[in-house]
Amino acid sequence: MVGLALLIGLLSFSHIDQTAAKDVGAYFDTKNTQAFEHDFGSFPYKTFRSSDLISPILRRPNDSPQCHDDSYIFLTPRGYQVPHPAVTIMDGDGELVWEHCVDGQGYNLKVQEYMGQQVLTFWVGNDGVGGHGEGDYYMVRCATCLDCSHLLTTRLQYNSRYEEIAKISALNGLHADLHELTVTPQGTGIMTIYEIYPITSPGFVDDTDVVWVWDCVFQEIDIATNELVFQWRASEHHSLEETYRKIGDEGRVSNRPWDWYHMNSIQKDELGNYLVSARYTHTITYIDGRTGAIIWILGGKRNDFNDLSEGKSKATNIAYQHFARFHNLTEFPVLLADEIKYQPTKDVDGVTKMLVSAFDNGTDNEGTGHRPSRGVLIEIKYPTKGPSTAKDAYTAKLIREYIHPAQFISSSQGSMQILPSDNGSDPRVLLGYGYVGVWTEFSADGDVLCDNRFSTMSSWGTGDVQSYRVLKAPWKGKPVWPPTIASGDNGHPSISVSWNGATEVKSWKLQQADESTCPDEEWEDVSVTNKKGFETELDITDADMRFVRVVALDANGEMLGITDSLDLGWEMGVNSVFERLKVRASDPAQLAMVSVAVLALFVIGYEGFRQFRCWKEMRRLGYAPVHRHSHV
Repeated sequence: MVGLALLIGLLSFSHIDQTAAKDVGAYFDTKNTQAFEHDFGSFPYKTFRSSDLISPILRRPNDSPQCHDDSYIFLTPRGYQVPHPAVTIMDGDGELVWEHCVDGQGYNLKVQEYMGQQVLTFWVGNDGVGGHGEGDYYMVRCATCLDCSHLLTTRLQYNSRYEEIAKISALNGLHADLHELTVTPQGTGIMTIYEIYPITSPGFVDDTDVVWVWDCVFQEIDIATNELVFQWRASEHHSLEETYRKIGDEGRVSNRPWDWYHMNSIQKDELGNYLVSARYTHTITYIDGRTGAIIWILGGKRNDFNDLSEGKSKATNIAYQHFARFHNLTEFPVLLADEIKYQPTKDVDGVTKMLVSAFDNGTDNEGTGHRPSRGVLIEIKYPTKGPSTAKDAYTAKLIREYIHPAQFISSSQGSMQILPSDNGSDPRVLLGYGYVGVWTEFSADGDVLCDNRFSTMSSWGTGDVQSYRVLKAPWKGKPVWPPTIASGDNGHPSISVSWNGATEVKSWKLQQADESTCPDEEWEDVSVTNKKGFETELDITDADMRFVRVVALDANGEMLGITDSLDLGWEMGVNSVFERLKVRASDPAQLAMVSVAVLALFVIGYEGFRQFRCWKEMRRLGYAPVHRHSHV
């Protein structure tokens, strides 16, 4: 028995060692599939000399120029084998742009608009609370000046770029959940909340009339005044019988509540109504923004829609889905050209026709379900005003589904984003696979354009590497902190420079001086090097003074920031003196004089050091000095 336990322990240790994340080194070839998949654990990553951050490494089995635009990727790498959970921005080339390590877990990083300006929002907190989280949302501004003085009375506010300007929390003693924060054009924030709540339901289970649940609430809060605008509670509008998740031994006591609904996304439309996705009821629910009443339900046991989809794939059999969003038909001008001819606007003759997108997990972590996870684009039709009992008043049709070539299942999390086109063509579709460390861009027709993997295939489905969502958006960052430099170690004179969060740097200018405190006008230009990735290596062979620094330049050659100075050592200072004395290799006499002087200094220094060592050893052994005229 002891031997069996030891064997199991050794096997477990071997598995941990094989999956532990490892540094790929400075010059890793991302096209080396064998090494990526087998040599660096579940989460291959890269470290830097000039920064203590780490960057995910991407493997790209599919890559297309169509994906390389001016937008950035926003993700939150975490998992059992991710060394430091963080909120992360990467560029189209798969290079790190900004990373912020968090205390706890980070989720839901995205670009939103507040008061007419771009902001970053993300959640930080404890995600180990029954499949959801308790924490707060943070708002960070970008490069453009944003007046947030009105937040001083109710929020934390900082007057610098990439710094926190708002901490948004739930009201009435509740905690903000990790799944959603949507900032509206009206300056409000809508967030998901989970609350332990008793529901009286005689007969639902045999041994109690009261069922304790994780009830789902969303609150809409005025960010400036911290006042509640609207609140909605799931148990007041959905029944417990609608869930697909078994209660098991949960729900009998308050310290073991049952997660029956599991809200994970909210969108507010221009009518003031809300679109809500719930994982365990398999539903996308449209809610009246004035009364909270349900207008219609897509999917689940209370589905209102007649499914007109052709083939095996359907619109209304979504399961455990995430990130539901409305779209107008006109966002797909080519794919839906015929539909748009008959319905050029959303509302025609009292009938509304819209698109709904969602990431359809198809299964959950209990193993129910059998199809691969997919993105779905669904066309729905419903009466514009009020309910109707007319036949086919509510219809749904699957327009496209987007499935990864590996046809894997992501049992939780995930996102589907429509990336708009500005040239009259159809948008692209971005899927983030949540529990699986992959994101993929598709054409509107469903063809894979770019496949990005920041985890190894052996880790898929294990939870080793995850990102709740993966989203894409334009972003401009000019951090308040300076760029950083460090000495190189590549067998030749070099330094490394980086600037966490900076998006506008195009090149780096190397400068030198004799003193670190020299005024700017005394720093001499040495060379200019184009920026390459997050960290750029600069050759300093031509630098002959003791101190160097690096200036960040934009596309027009204008200065954006300056590093602190770096001391290259006394050798460079001596070289600078020799340079001032105009010692040249072409003058043998000067070289000879300098060589003799250096040799003499070395001999004198060595003899002094030797005498000091002898004296110190004699003192240690207790010997007295012997005098020439001693009478002993």
